[in-house]
Amino acid sequence: MSNIMNRIEVKKTIRVILDSIDKSRKLKESVESVKDELIDLTCEQEISEQDFYKISSVLSTQSRSPLWENYFIKKHGCERVKTNENRGDFKKNGRYYEYKSSGDNQNNSVNMLQIRPWQDCDYIIQSISDDRATTFVLAHAEMMLEMKRLKASSAHGTKEVIADNKKIEYRMTLKRGSADWDRWISNYCKEGDIFNPETE
Repeated sequence: MSNIMNRIEVKKTIRVILDSIDKSRKLKESVESVKDELIDLTCEQEISEQDFYKISSVLSTQSRSPLWENYFIKKHGCERVKTNENRGDFKKNGRYYEYKSSGDNQNNSVNMLQIRPWQDCDYIIQSISDDRATTFVLAHAEMMLEMKRLKASSAHGTKEVIADNKKIEYRMTLKRGSADWDRWISNYCKEGDIFNPETE
């Protein structure tokens, strides 16, 4: 009897998904069509930052991550860095920064990909929920320490392939709500004007 009930619930759930999937696709396409305007509207305070994050949350990871980065750069008046400088994504007040963001996901973690230890830059990490961003600022040395603490691993290739590679990109995960998360909140979390020397 229990299996029959479960099967009925599963079928109901599938029906709800199928009934709303076209609406979801249309919503995603609508957000894609206005995503560049979202940044300007938010910076001009035509829409709230909470609404910006809520609207952008429906996009794919590949689409929303660059959107969040572009918004951060514009909001804080940062200057883009050319790729050939090999010093992160942007600079502010003479300092270089690599930007990483991670939205809500099934494992409730902040996933940081393509960490390049050889780059001479500090790090801005944003954990983005449906309506807000928690921002962490780490100096280069602090990020290297956290890579050890959180057991960063190679982002690409097998041990054999990367054995002789001097420039390996890493990945690491910070579980929200964990002891590590609490430590990051205490040590690296910034609010307001995060580039103000008094708050750095």
